[in-house]
Amino acid sequence: MSREEPYYIPMPEIYGRRKLNALYREIPLKDATSRLLRKYFNAAANLYGIIPLHKLYGIIASQNKSLVTREEFLAFAEIARHECEDYYILGKSELYYDGPETELMEYEVIDVQLIDEDLDPYHEVLRGHQGKPYYVPDKKELLAYDNPFYWENTPEAEAFRTFLLTKTTVPEDKMEAVFVDIYYGLHCMNAGLEDVLNRLDEIGVEFRRKVDVGDFAEVYTPFHNHVRMQCNRGHTPDELFALLPPEERIPKSLSFGPNIRQAIADGTMNPEELRQGILTMDMPSEELRMSLLKEIAAAQTAAKPKKVGRNDPCPCGSGKKFKKCCGR
Repeated sequence: MSREEPYYIPMPEIYGRRKLNALYREIPLKDATSRLLRKYFNAAANLYGIIPLHKLYGIIASQNKSLVTREEFLAFAEIARHECEDYYILGKSELYYDGPETELMEYEVIDVQLIDEDLDPYHEVLRGHQGKPYYVPDKKELLAYDNPFYWENTPEAEAFRTFLLTKTTVPEDKMEAVFVDIYYGLHCMNAGLEDVLNRLDEIGVEFRRKVDVGDFAEVYTPFHNHVRMQCNRGHTPDELFALLPPEERIPKSLSFGPNIRQAIADGTMNPEELRQGILTMDMPSEELRMSLLKEIAAAQTAAKPKKVGRNDPCPCGSGKKFKKCCGR
């Protein structure tokens, strides 16, 4: 295959359930063992996004004494490549034109959502994994991720759900679908505040009052920081933050996104109240305080209307010149 040809990944052929079960029994593995292993493969793909077979085998072996030998696990993985599940099992030689041939244990279990028309989602998660340890919960919790829409019912998640139900136009019968949609974007793609606000707008969800837009960040941020993410190898942002040395935990600067800038511009957020709050609150460093004050000043400067010339079109939209309309 040349590099000029359309990009594609040669996926293993999908087998039917009867053929798969017959192959598993030839290993030989009991049906119950095969089902348990499939649950582990699905759960690992959903929680981590990407995990090499050798790491997954280590987790399974640590939680299930004498469940399968290394050779039985490899035989299962070779057959499981032909399953239609939440994962692919692929080697580098299949992912890349010039990828190296490797042993099966080096192949990766990959969430199917990360393999699309290109490998950008796969690479994004892979970059996020760099230098981070795996979060390995106990067996019961890990296998809960066999359900791709499983989420931990934390106090932060409940507070966020309550906010959506009481402060936005999400109807109660659509609440679960909207919440899972947002959670999935966080868990799989580490969606930021602006991404979530844009997503709510896309699906027609509005805030009941303008002031609720400003309150949204206060509820969303702790929820975001307690979601287990594929890019963090299953850790929450707060857990990874706690693993950092103290000197690396303090950000040097922060910046506002377009929605917060717009809220300052249209008066939804009061810049003077925001400034006073930043001046009086405890900050980990004065450098961080100054960066936030500069962000407010920049947002206010951008919000100031430009002076309208007498011969310019009238800003009221009448189509007349300013001097013959509102500028009289």
